[in-house]
Order: sequence, then structure tokens, then C-alpha cells
Amino acid sequence: MKIAVLGAGITGLASAHYLARHHQVTVFEARQRAGGNIWTETLAGCRVEWGTNGFLDSSPPTLELVAELGLDPRLLPADRAAANRFVWRDGRLRALPRKPQGFLISDCLPLGARLRALAEPFIRSRSADDESVFDFARRRLGRGAAEILVDGMVTGVFAGDPQRLSLASAFPKLQALEANYGSLVRGARGRGFGPSGHLTSFDDGLQVLIEALVQQLDVRLGTSVDKISDLTADGFDQVLCTVPAARAADLVPAPLAELLRRIPSAPVAVVALVFDSAAPIPKAFGFLAPHNQGLNILGALCDSFIFPGRAPADRHLVRVLIGGRRQPDLVNFDDNRLLEIALTNLERAWGPLPSLVAHGIVRHRLGIAQYERGHADLLRAISSQCPANLRLAGSSYRGVALNACIQDARSWSP
Repeated sequence: MKIAVLGAGITGLASAHYLARHHQVTVFEARQRAGGNIWTETLAGCRVEWGTNGFLDSSPPTLELVAELGLDPRLLPADRAAANRFVWRDGRLRALPRKPQGFLISDCLPLGARLRALAEPFIRSRSADDESVFDFARRRLGRGAAEILVDGMVTGVFAGDPQRLSLASAFPKLQALEANYGSLVRGARGRGFGPSGHLTSFDDGLQVLIEALVQQLDVRLGTSVDKISDLTADGFDQVLCTVPAARAADLVPAPLAELLRRIPSAPVAVVALVFDSAAPIPKAFGFLAPHNQGLNILGALCDSFIFPGRAPADRHLVRVLIGGRRQPDLVNFDDNRLLEIALTNLERAWGPLPSLVAHGIVRHRLGIAQYERGHADLLRAISSQCPANLRLAGSSYRGVALNACIQDARSWSP
């Protein structure tokens, strides 16, 4: 069978890898590079990830793909410093507890909010019709935890608005904890709370994975496709479209296109900053900036301390994320304004900054897909409109993380 894959992001490349075992597969990518939101470059001697920073090593499909490509020796686990994480609350950074038992003595929330959150096991569970992430968190943990911790978590994963996101679609594991255990805390005792696994990348960044996939596939960069029908006319039996929903909408007939355009995205600007290491910065993973706490960014990542070797000894590498679902217009600011926002917010959080050696800015205008309330119904409607020779896959539909994209790639066979 002759199959066309549209998009050379991780979903497209991984799908092509699996399909090429039994079929003739060609990958079409409009840009001059593969990888989609996985994009590793060098800036002032530092290895910068302009998109995804890594993956959790708890997903068998991802680890199996890595092994098939012979990349096991190049895996790089995050440093212990990555366990130090902070949240911005009431004008200063507060350390997030590393273990649940540290929550009571942590000042990440005011005392009253901590006590309310600790009452979670005594809150009756109930089913809700496509409940928002915020409403779920407020119901189970209280408003304080919802507005600080859960807002920060949603900002970190989706750059989204927890009052819009669907719990069932965006964080199904949290919904399952309540359904199966009646409580998040009891569920944590039963299976663990939060993401499992250790943050992992490769010795030269995630581009290692992209390059290994491209080398063993027929990938045509700089090749645009105007319509899905053009590919079928050229003799392709099946088309797997992995580009973002907003782009896929331009390739398909009107009824399906209208549905795809209903999947929103959160634009994000990434500001990479290289500082002189003569002055210190916090040795940590970074910090989250909940929406209602006064900072004008989504958060910051201290990449120098997350993965060894990302920056030389005389440099600090920091990435600041700006924009998101609630402040999309910030992504359109010019470079000087974005740099000013990044530095001003970092200085407020950390105090005086080291000398800036270099900086770079990348804008992801489609950014991160948003699984808002009604997403599951929307996916069913989209599926009903897809012709038999077309499959839609990728981060717009069933998971935005690298592991989810690889799992999605494995799930399809014509």
C-alpha cells in the first residue's frame, strides 16, 4: 500500500517509521526542517530546545522506539536539580514540595488553602458532564489550590486556561483517580499521583530522535500539499495527516474543515537567554507563574541545571515562555518587547540578573492545542466526517506530550 504522511513532526515521523515496515511511505513537510515543535539549536555555545524539552521515561512505546533506532546509549536523564521546582505566589517564589507529605509545611499555598486541600479525601466524588479542570480542582482541592497549583500545572503543560480545558480530555488520569478511588489522595496511595517516570532527553537534545527517524525514511522537506485530494490523485491509497488541526482544515472539504477549526491553540513565544555564570541563578528546574499572581509570563526553565551539558561552565541557559491561551497577543510583540518582558519578569522573581551574553526568540503561533470542554464530542464529529482513506493524528487530538504523540503514531494501521 502507498501511504502519504503529512507533517514531519514526531507523530508523522514515528507513524512513518511503523508504517514503513509493511508499506511504501512518503512524508511531506512544508518547512525546510523536520521535527515540528521539536527543534534543537545552538546559541552562544548552549543547546537550546525551542519546543519540547524532554519526555518521561515511563512510556514503553517511546522507549521501544528509542531502542529500535539504536539511541539507548544517547539517553540523558535530567539532573537531580530538576527536582527543585517553584511557583510564584504573592510576590515571591515558593518551593513546591517534592513529596506529598511535605505539602503541609510548604508555603506554596496559604495555610487555609493547604488545610482545605488536605481535606480532599473526605470530599464526596461525583460525575460531571465534561467538567473543566478548574471546576474539578476547586471541587476536590479548594479554590486556593485550583488558582495557584492547578493553574500553574495547566500553564506548564498546555499554556492554557483551566476554566476552559476539559478534565476528561486534557487530564484523563486525574478523572480516573476520582472515578476509581473516590479521591486523589487515595488514588495516589494506590497508583501514584502526578506524572510517573524521570524526565529524559538525549545527549545532544531531542533533535537526536528526529534525525534518527529522518535518516531511515523518505522525507520530502520544503514540499507543500494543497489538498488531500491531490495526494489520492497522485496514487496514494491512504493519507495520514499529522499537521495541526488549523492547518489540516485548509486541506480537507468544508464540513470537516469547519470542525477542525473549532480546535483552538495557544500561541507561545520562547525567549532563550544566555547569561554569564559569574553571578548565580537558582539551581532548579524553574518556576511556574499562575495567571492571577502578577507575572506576565507563563514560567521559566533553568535549562543549565535540568540536563547536564546544555550550557558550558561559564554560561547559564534560561528559557522564558510568554503568551498562551489567555495572553495570545503577546506573541505578536516585537523581539525587543519580548526580551524586555522576559528580563523584567525574571528580575522580579530572582532579583538582579547576571550579564546577558546572548538571546534568541522563536514564536510558535499555533503553539499547543487546547482540549477545551466539548473536545471529545468534537473528535467524534470529526471522525464521522473523515473519508475512509484519511486519518488525522498528532497533538491536536489525543495528547500533546511527546509520549502521547508516539503512542498515537503506533495506534494506526490501514
